Amino acid sequence: MQEDLAAEQKARATYEKLINLCRDNPDVVDPLRFLREREVVHFQRFGEALRGVQDKLAEKKFYMNDGSCICLENK
Repeated sequence: MQEDLAAEQKARATYEKLINLCRDNPDVVDPLRFLREREVVHFQRFGEALRGVQDKLAEKKFYMNDGSCICLENK
């Protein structure tokens, strides 16, 4: 997921550079802005998913393939 976050940031930066290069052509800039905003939303969603995974791992409950649950507690 961290690689996905990095890829979204890289794509957003690329769109930013393209927007700056084509600033005087609205027919090019408008779609690039849309794509840039889409990358921002994707980054946010991947971040939310990563936080969810981290929260689940912090619970110290691990589910096995057979459906059983192992709960680890600090004693």
